[in-house]
Amino acid sequence: MNEILSKCKRVLWCFPVGLALVVICSGQAIARQDSTVSGTITSVEDGSALPGVNVIVKGTTTGTVTDIDGKYSLRVPSRDAVLVFSAIGFSTTEVTVGSQSQISVGMEVDVKSLSEVVVVGYGTQDKRDVTAAIGSIESDAIVRIPTSNAMEAMKGQIAGVDVLQNGGRPGQNSSITIRGRRSLTASNDPLFVVDGIPMTAGTNSIQDFNPSDIASMEVLKDAAATAIYGSRGSNGVVLITTKRGKPGKTSVTYSSSYAVTQPFRTIPMMNGSEFADLKREGSRVDATGRSGRAAWGDAGSSIPADDAVFIDPVELNSVQNGLSTDWQDLIYQNGSQMNQQVSVNGGTEKTQVSLALSYFKEDGLIEGIDYRRYTARINVDHQINKIFKVGVSSLFSNSTQNWGSGSVISEAVNQTPLGLPYDDNGDLIFLPISDGIRSNPLSELVPGKRIDERKINRVFSSVYAEAQILDGLKYKFLLGQDYQFWERGLFEGQFTNPRKNGTPSASLFNQQSFGYTLENILTYNKSFGDHDLGLTGLQSVAQQDSTQNGMSAIDLPYETAEWYNLGLATISQYGTRYEQYRLLSYMGRVNYSFKGKYLFQASMRWDGSSRLADGNKWNAFPGVSAGWRIKDEAFMSGVRVVSDLKLRASYGKVGNTAVSPYQTQGTLGQSIYDWNNVDARGFQLSSIPNPDLSWEYSETTNIGVDFGLFDNRLSGSFEYYRTSSGTSLLLRRALPPTSGYASILQNIGGTQTNGFEITLNSTILDMSNGLRWTADFNLGSYNEEIVDLAQRDADGNKVDDVGNGWFIGQPIRSFYDYEKIGIWQVSEKDQASALMGAFPGEIKLKDQDGDGTISPANDRIILGNDVPAAYGGLNTRVEFKGFDLSMFFYYRVGFLIQCDFCNGQATMQARYNNLAVDYWTVDNPTNDYPRPNINQENISFGSTLRYTDGGYMKLRNITLGYTLPNSVLDKLKFSTVRIYATAQNPIVWSKFKQFDPERGGNIGSGEMPSNQLFLGGLNISF
Repeated sequence: MNEILSKCKRVLWCFPVGLALVVICSGQAIARQDSTVSGTITSVEDGSALPGVNVIVKGTTTGTVTDIDGKYSLRVPSRDAVLVFSAIGFSTTEVTVGSQSQISVGMEVDVKSLSEVVVVGYGTQDKRDVTAAIGSIESDAIVRIPTSNAMEAMKGQIAGVDVLQNGGRPGQNSSITIRGRRSLTASNDPLFVVDGIPMTAGTNSIQDFNPSDIASMEVLKDAAATAIYGSRGSNGVVLITTKRGKPGKTSVTYSSSYAVTQPFRTIPMMNGSEFADLKREGSRVDATGRSGRAAWGDAGSSIPADDAVFIDPVELNSVQNGLSTDWQDLIYQNGSQMNQQVSVNGGTEKTQVSLALSYFKEDGLIEGIDYRRYTARINVDHQINKIFKVGVSSLFSNSTQNWGSGSVISEAVNQTPLGLPYDDNGDLIFLPISDGIRSNPLSELVPGKRIDERKINRVFSSVYAEAQILDGLKYKFLLGQDYQFWERGLFEGQFTNPRKNGTPSASLFNQQSFGYTLENILTYNKSFGDHDLGLTGLQSVAQQDSTQNGMSAIDLPYETAEWYNLGLATISQYGTRYEQYRLLSYMGRVNYSFKGKYLFQASMRWDGSSRLADGNKWNAFPGVSAGWRIKDEAFMSGVRVVSDLKLRASYGKVGNTAVSPYQTQGTLGQSIYDWNNVDARGFQLSSIPNPDLSWEYSETTNIGVDFGLFDNRLSGSFEYYRTSSGTSLLLRRALPPTSGYASILQNIGGTQTNGFEITLNSTILDMSNGLRWTADFNLGSYNEEIVDLAQRDADGNKVDDVGNGWFIGQPIRSFYDYEKIGIWQVSEKDQASALMGAFPGEIKLKDQDGDGTISPANDRIILGNDVPAAYGGLNTRVEFKGFDLSMFFYYRVGFLIQCDFCNGQATMQARYNNLAVDYWTVDNPTNDYPRPNINQENISFGSTLRYTDGGYMKLRNITLGYTLPNSVLDKLKFSTVRIYATAQNPIVWSKFKQFDPERGGNIGSGEMPSNQLFLGGLNISF
């Protein structure tokens, strides 16, 4: 097997070079034939010559194609002959020869035909014939979003696709879910398929692709569409098609952009004066001089003198001299983003090439945090003869991400504003105040003191060979490989927060993975009168190998060694890991339509996985869908307002191989025990063998309606779906102590999701003077609930899993806590004491069961969840005489977020800086935040402060551009020149004001703020 893999690698590396040489050696000219008829074919839209147009004598096989200048020459049998001119994306034109010897034709763009073909996996399909739920986004919409990650370009563009950023660090990945979550413990990421090859490294891998290299992205949303990917299709499938060359004159495109970024909504912390007031109030004492709870609301209470409140001399000096340090202002800077790319496309009738190079660099909002990426892509297609065709797609990516300090932001947020960053000589003070707990965040920004460098080298490539065996019968061989080498070097110097004046430490981790996919695909497409039949057969094998190594060391003798010479230090930790798994698959699919009105599709895939034990390795994944084109019925012919109407329904079952390699086998774990006063190492069974583990699966039913009104000036779709996982989800069931194991993993959990989606596309204005205004809108909404868990009570009833936060009938992530209803006031002192043993100024909770006491068992409730009631986007674009203005709005409403810093950075004890909040005092009886208290470590029931309305709407992107007119371009010898300016996140509407509410999880104090970006760009083609 290793020898086979080695040969495959050599083939995949050498094939692009060989085909590139073929292209370089190929001539651009096409030999002319003597003819009686000749002419030039142009585009009516812009007058440009059209190469590659088919010119055929109707009723015969005699024909030719236009050359790179749009010219053709053809011998015709008689003057009665009819010439048929056809090309993809243009309306077919027929002309009778007659006495003409020169026939030049202007061809009109067929907008409908351009939008009808969609990629469906293992082939394409006319959009009018699609019976499953599929969304798509084209290249133009992708490149409008200034980002290094193509997933960000999908945000708000496709109904049912939810993309969230996980932070503002350059190169940081986003999270994506399609129609909600299904699994409780496994990944809910979709499968990405690039040029027919499934990716194996997860959503991080999409970061390695240049978004401008992508021609289109299709999202398969329902199980009928994803069933062809079987055990990898339960979370949806994203099909990415990269750009390929076209016959004709070689075109070169250069794009350049530069942007300035700034922080959007940093955490609002107190300044020196506000913090001093907080500390004074927290030091309040009663008439007898006692501090703490007894002084709250006491009429005789008072605040001690400053020298008794501010024990630290540095803080006291700052108070006395009115000094204040804004630590966030010191660590943040304006960032920048630069993107340079060039692409070359073209070819002959037989060979087409697309080549692209790009460089992307983003400097972050904090010094030393950045991301840079180089990519190179080449796609080659070559028609050997009428039967055989070959091609290659190859991508190389090299990226470096300097992650920066993991604690610099949290240190800046927590450090007291009364501390000093520099001494009188301008040198950094490592400990700004004398308590020694919080270090100076600027110490981690000194070059070379704290480095977290992450590098990825990746080669993703594929080769294919096609054979047209018979009319309509085609065989395709596809071999793809995905090689990735990831390396992380981590160094922490002496004067950093983790080391706190200790010895330097360093670590080195790397992971090397290689995956290949080999597929044999047989397709047959034929029309028989009113019947259209399409058959697809697939045999596939995929394998993934992964090796991981890691080592950490302390006591480095000198800091410049970083992680490059760990042998000089004391090794503190090391480990290695190897994984291999394989998937063998067979798939069959049939597409059938009758009179183009009655549509049917069915598929079945069989997957066998090495991750599972004998008896459970194989499973079948069926999908079936049907459609009825109502508009094509005779009774609809008089309904002119309706230009399109199709009803469709589907059902499918798909899986998720959530079982890790070797998880069905028993595993050993290391145990350290005392042997004659010496630590001895032994091994014990850490997990029980479990051959009964099987697939997680989900079944989905989908009903959809596609419609068009007013000659498709308004078009769209409506979807309703319901997804159920049965009881197939993997959860741990507790085992009795006598078994020797704490738990066992079993397929026992279940979830259910149902929702709807709306997509609207409109052309509001399309005037003869060139004014065009379009608007697109989409909305998704779903309900998610857990229907089964591992636990049962004595009577066999389902029981909530409070420890994991899982509740029957609730979404996967629900917020279970006490309900804060205000702050206890002075007038409620006796009631507070009786109900909660509380004092005025403390958090007031709702007594849910009305028993007069507050208890965890009876007074905690589901406060909400993180599932939005609605999410989607609105995209509008106006074009007029070369100018274009586009605005893109993105929204998520009707959900809660968990703001950890709303509690963690608001402890009200004045040891660390505090969130700038409206807190309770006798003179300010607010109901927002409780009173300060320097004697407390945390607020009683402070967790109730974390939950807030997370709904928002963003003006995600606004772009103004100008394209030079043809009269100017002709003089400049360019085909296109466009300049544009873009603002990203200029306006956000939300109730939550402390930070950007768009996050894939909890919002903590150490997170990088989102970027507000202002960009200028230039596109040139010639």
